[in-house]
Order: sequence, then C-alpha cells, then structure tokens
Amino acid sequence: MGSFRLLTTMLLCFCTFFVSANVYVFDGTQRGHNLHDKGLVLSAENNARFPDSFAQVEQWASMQAEQTQRALFSGRYWLVTEIENHSRYQDLVLYPYNTVLSNVETRIYSETEVERFFTGGMHANEYPFHYGNKIHLLPNQRYYIVTLFESDYFYTPIKLELIPVKEFERQVTMDNLLMSLCFSVGIVLGLYNLLIYIGSKDMTHLYYAMFAATWVFAWSHFFHISDQLFGFYSAHLHWLGFALTPITNVLFYNQLLKLKETHPSLSTASLWVGAIGAIGAPFCILFPGFGFLWATLATGSALCMGLYVGILRLMEGFKPARYFVLAYVCMAIPNMVGNFTNLGLLPPIAINLYLIGLIGTALDALLLAFAVADKYRLTNEENIELNKNLEAKVLKRTYELEQLATELRDASEAKSRFLANMSHEIRTPMTSIIGYADGIMLGDIKPHERNHAISVILQNSRHVLGLINDILDMSKIEANRLEVELIEANLFQSITHVESLLGKQIRDKGLEFELNYHFPLPDYIVVDPTRLRQILLNLTSNALKFTSVGKISIDVSCTQDTLSVRVQDTGIGMTSAEQKELFNAFHQADSSTTRKYGGTGLGLNISKSLAQKLDGDITVESEVGSGTAFTLSVGLYTTQRTKWLNTFSEIHQSEEPGTESESYETESLKGEVLLAEDHVDNCRLITRILERMGLSVTAVENGQLAVQAVLDDEFDLILMDIQMPVMDGEQAFNFIQATGCTAPVIALTANTMSHEVERYLKLGFTDHLAKPIDRAEFAKKVSHYLNITVEEDLALPDEEFSLLKSQYIAGLHEQLVQLQNQLKYHDFDGLARSIHALKGTSAMFDCHDIYQTVTKIDGLLKEKDYDKVEEPMADLFELIHIAIQQSECNQAI
Repeated sequence: MGSFRLLTTMLLCFCTFFVSANVYVFDGTQRGHNLHDKGLVLSAENNARFPDSFAQVEQWASMQAEQTQRALFSGRYWLVTEIENHSRYQDLVLYPYNTVLSNVETRIYSETEVERFFTGGMHANEYPFHYGNKIHLLPNQRYYIVTLFESDYFYTPIKLELIPVKEFERQVTMDNLLMSLCFSVGIVLGLYNLLIYIGSKDMTHLYYAMFAATWVFAWSHFFHISDQLFGFYSAHLHWLGFALTPITNVLFYNQLLKLKETHPSLSTASLWVGAIGAIGAPFCILFPGFGFLWATLATGSALCMGLYVGILRLMEGFKPARYFVLAYVCMAIPNMVGNFTNLGLLPPIAINLYLIGLIGTALDALLLAFAVADKYRLTNEENIELNKNLEAKVLKRTYELEQLATELRDASEAKSRFLANMSHEIRTPMTSIIGYADGIMLGDIKPHERNHAISVILQNSRHVLGLINDILDMSKIEANRLEVELIEANLFQSITHVESLLGKQIRDKGLEFELNYHFPLPDYIVVDPTRLRQILLNLTSNALKFTSVGKISIDVSCTQDTLSVRVQDTGIGMTSAEQKELFNAFHQADSSTTRKYGGTGLGLNISKSLAQKLDGDITVESEVGSGTAFTLSVGLYTTQRTKWLNTFSEIHQSEEPGTESESYETESLKGEVLLAEDHVDNCRLITRILERMGLSVTAVENGQLAVQAVLDDEFDLILMDIQMPVMDGEQAFNFIQATGCTAPVIALTANTMSHEVERYLKLGFTDHLAKPIDRAEFAKKVSHYLNITVEEDLALPDEEFSLLKSQYIAGLHEQLVQLQNQLKYHDFDGLARSIHALKGTSAMFDCHDIYQTVTKIDGLLKEKDYDKVEEPMADLFELIHIAIQQSECNQAI
C-alpha cells in the first residue's frame, strides 16, 4: 500500500511538472499562436467527463491517453491548456477556426470558479458565421482551458487562438464583408448567366450558372450559412457541392474552350473525370469523412485537367483561354494548398484557409465571366464578319445574276437576230429552188435551159443543207455532244477534197488560188477526216466570201506534234474588236457584213469547237483592207503505216499500194462482228483473220466501249476478251445481256481450265475460244454461229504475218521493262496479269519458246509459289531479248 502511494505521488509530481512546464503566457502581442501547439492533446472516450475543479485538472489529465494522430473521419478529443494572462486585455475571444466542427465545449478553470462555453455547427454562435466564445481572463492569474472537440469529420488541423475582443470583432466584420462579397459574386453571376441562357440558349451560360451554384452551395457549408440564416445544419451535405463541382466545371470549360471540336479525346477524358467525381456524391452524403477524401481527389483532378486544356488552347491562340487559365490559377493555388494541408502533406498554416479558398473561387468565377464575355465578343465579331461576308456574297451574287441576265438578254437578242437572218438565208435559196422547179414542171423552162435550172436547184439545195448542218452542229456544241471519230486517214486526200470543192469557185470569181505543201509531211495520220474537211471548207469559204480581188492560199506544214493549215486571203480584213468577237456564236448576225455577204455566223464557232476536239485550236491574224489569215492547228498522231514524204511526187506513190485493201473493201461482206480485245497486236491479228473470212469487224479495246458499240449498232457475232481494263468481259457481258442483244457472245481467254470454261458458260456466254487461237477451231466456231462457209486455209500471207509479228516483237521492249519492274518490286498481282496477257499473245505470233515459259510462270503465280518464279522469269527475259534481236536482224536484212 505504501508503494502504491509513493508511485501515485511521483506520477502527480511528474504531471504537475509537465503541465507547469507548458504554461502559455499570453501577453497580448502574439498573433497566430495556435493553442494546440501549447497544450496537451488527449484522447476522449465516449463516456469521458470534464474535471470538476481547478485542482482536479492535473490529475484528470494524467489519467487520459495522449492523442498521437489526427483522425480523418469522425471522432472527439480533448485539448488542455494552462494559461496566464499577462496582457492588458481581460476580455478575449477563444476562437477555433480553419475547420468545421459539430460541437466545441470549453470549460475555463480558475481557482475560484468554472465557466462553460459552447460553439460549433450545432450551436447558435455568438459571432455571425464564425465559431468562438467571449471569455474573461484576469491579469496575472493562472487558468486551465479544457476544450472538447467533437466532429463528424476531422480532416483539417484545428487552430485555436486567443484574440482581443475588439480586434476579433474587426476581423469578423472584414471576414464577413469578404465572404458576402464572394458569395454575391457567385450568386449574381450565376443568375445573370442563367438569364442569358434563357434568352440565347447558349449552353456555355447554363453550365456557368450550374458551376456557380455548386461552388456557392459547397462553400456555404464551411461558413454555416444555412445554419445561421435558415436554422438548418447537416454534416452530410457538407461535401455534396464539392463532389458535383467537377462535372459542372468540366461541362463549362468544354463549351467555353470548344474542346469537343478541337480536341475530342481530351474532351472525353475531362468528362470522365467530372462524371467519376459526381458518382461519389451519394457516398459523400452517407459518409462525410469519406466525402473529404473523395472531393479532394475529384476537385484536384478537375483542376489539373482544366489547367492543362486551358494552357493548350491558349498556346493555340484561343484568346478567351487567357482569362480561363488565370481564373484557374487563382482558384487552384489556395485550394490546392488547403487540400495538401488537410491531407498533412504541408505543415499547418496560421491563416484561415477556408476564407482564402473562398476568395480564390470567387476570383475564379469573376475571371471566368470575363472569359465568357471574351468568347461572346469573338463570336459576335465572327457573326459580324460572317454578315459582312454574306452581304458581300449577296452583292457578288446579285452582280453575277445581273450579268447573267444581261448575257441572257443579249443571247436572246442574238438568237432572235440569228433566226431572222437564218430565215433570210433559207428563203433566198428556197426561192430559187421552188421557182426553177415550178418552171420545169409548168414548161416555162426551155429544154436547152433545163440543165442550168437543175444546176441552180442543186447548188441552192446544197447551200440549204449546209445551213441545216451548221444548226445541228451548233445544237450539239451547246449540249456538249459534238463528237469526233479518230481514224487512220490520208492527209493529202482530205486537203485535195477541199481544193476540188472550192478551187473552181475561187478561180471563177477571178481570184488566184494556191495550195502549198511544206515538206516533210506524213501521208497517213490519226484524225477525223470529215471534221477536218469541214473546218477547212468553213475557213476557205469564209475567205472566198470576203475576198473580191487578189488570192487565197492554203499552206500545209507540221512540227513534231502539231499539224498546221494556214488559210490566207487578201479580203476586207477585220478590226481588233471584231477579231475578239469573231468566234462567238451568232456574232455576224447583227453586223452589216451579214446583210452584204450573207452567212449565219456559226461557221467559225463550230470550226473552233471542232479544232479543240482534235487537240488543237484556230487563231486569226487580220488587218483592215489587207486581208485575214486563219491558222488551224491539230494534234499530229501517226500510225505504223505512216510514211514521211519529202516531195510532191511521192504523194501519188504512197496512194498506189492501197489497192489490195480497197479491193477487199468492195467484197461482199458476210457478217458484222464485234471484237473486244485490249491487246493491240492480238486485235490486229484477229481482225485480219476475220476480214479474210469476209466479215466486217468493229474492234474495241475494253468492255465499256463494247457495250457502247452494241447500243449504237447491231452485230451478228461478239468475240469478248475476259480480262480487259475499264470494264472486264464479264461485266460487259452482263450489260450487253441487259440491252436485249441476242447475238451469240464467245468468250476469248487464256483461262482454259475446265472449271473456268464451265463458269463462263454458266454466266451465259454462248461458247468459249482459248488463247492462243487455234485457227481451225476458230474458223469452225465462227462459221457455225454465222452460218457461213469458210475456206479452211485462213493463214495470212507470209509478208503480212511477218509485218504483224515484227510489230508485236517490237512491242515486247515495253513489256520487258514492265515485267522486270514488277518482279523487282514484288508486284506479283501485276506480274500475274502481265504474264497472263503475254501467254495469250506469244503463241499467236509463233513465239513458242516464250509461250511455254510464260505458261510455266502462269501456273506458279496461280499457285502463289513466288519463290520459284525468279528462275523461269530470268529465262523469259533472255528469250525476249533473243526474239527482239532476231527481229531486228531480219528487218536489217
């Protein structure tokens, strides 16, 4: 028993020494001193009670366990502080701040009495929107201040400070003024933007109003606005506003920064951040301690995301982002400092972090309002600019419509004048035609005058026909349907035709006429001879019309790629203004020259359009009183048959060898055959074989042209290659069937496998012919489907076949390069097509070694044994080289 008393005495002495050693002397000059740092923080059990008197405090404190760490969730604890007042102030305020508490009960023990004080969220506080109790401490007297802190959420390091009453009242007044100003900013700006949204339906303003509402609601619970204004307090609503603030914030800056349009991935990520924060709202209501952690994480993530996208948009030149970034900095700095302090990552700070956080949020709202206004300004400027552009476009369109109306009016007037002039042009020759015809029928024309009358009728009829042709050509030009047919034609025959038609008329008018050839010139060219003659007749007739004295000359020359024909006269000439309008349709219809010289004003317009269709043009040089020169230029395209002539005498020699083909054309043909074959050499050979059978052949190079040919003409037999560019044989066959064509269609292909032939027949092809062509089988099937008798010997003359073969081998140069490139770059699909085409042609021209090699390669490519292709390809290249060299040697001999 004595030992127990000794131990108790020693413990009391130790506690007395410990407590006394930590007496806090208040001299009235300290500011920001936290009593937590001066007293004992003790654990408070649920049934713990305050000590009864001053004398019991030390013993009572020694019996309580020390509180070693702060609880993040709900709890209660004691703070025991021994204090002596050495200041001139007796009336002080014991002010707990920087946290939100449910209940703070304080008892001040003096040697004579015990005073009780209450503050916190569950009590009516003495000072508006602030915790704190007014206490009275006598000078030089020692007190024990024992405070019990109770809260549903211990998350912020609590600060407890002694402040003189008057000083505290000034502080409260200033704090409440700042607080009212901050909340007023949020409420006013929120309502203002809500009203703007109602009028404009701009979602930016609605999201701003929602953001303002959530942060006003959130911060109001820190300052017990609902408690002190409406008498309602609930710790469970404390973190609800902060859990919802991220989603409203994210929605707002997505609209403000146009994030969805510029950075859709960032927009999606930010929306997920806001949505995840909102998902935790129910848990924040149920568990306020958890709400602190959740809201800290959600608001911090939303702040970081907002700062990132704001800086990104600012760097991209979006001007409202400058206010946005500044606003977020103002909000982020105090709130992130507060969050880190709450989590214990920063040491306690002797300032009211909540008030600083509220001020930062209010500044954020104010600066965001500037950002919204700046965006509205930009939008307004864009609308103004858009309106200006729209007005400019309307003015431009109005001007264009006025110009179009003027052009339409001019065109209408021009056509009216044209119709009047055309009526005159037609009536004049028709008067002669009808008059002479009536005279012959009535006997007014004497027998010896009939030939003259018939000549007049014929001449005037041709004139009317020319007028009608001009009108038809003009309508085709306006409908963009004027076409040319490019064929092999004799250049000198086309020029001579013009001379034979107009040469005599020119000389009969007393004019000189010259036709000059400037050699060298090609004999055969690819052109539309009918359209070429039409252009030259128009130009020469025009020269004849406007020339009374002097001469008319035609000069023919060529360069490497252009054929030029110059028609020059010594007529009346033209002014510069007339030359500019010369090629416009109906140009002459309103001029005085029409009435004097006649004409519709269509000839030159038609001629220019035809020249452009022939890859050329017509230019004019003229001087009033000195004559006019028209120069026709067309694209010069030669054929393998073309010979370049150097003298006039060679012209007739080049025309003599054509007797065989001419005699052949006079033979009675036994059927019309359409041949669709994309390989030029194959096409030539098959065409000559068919022609030797007495058949008329229309050859086209792809399926699309084959379909068009069937639409234009009727055929007795169609030979259709399967693999062709633009449209293959199968596609063309489907279209031909759709046209209702009943002619037999034979498939031409090197694909001779039984399943492939069976597929062609199932598609509807009448029959199948394999490449290379077996001439006996070919003749048998063609004669069968055309019901004609064909001579067994269809072999071409050796000379003709040798010419075709040499042309084929000459073309192997290009195929060789193509095959080498396809093999080099492993274009096996293209190589398969090229080998397949070569397989279909080589045997037809007796290149059997090449045929056997490509047949082997074709099989390997079909089986996709690409590793085995290189060796036979090398053999093929060697065979092609040999064939080319032999062909060149034979030609040299």
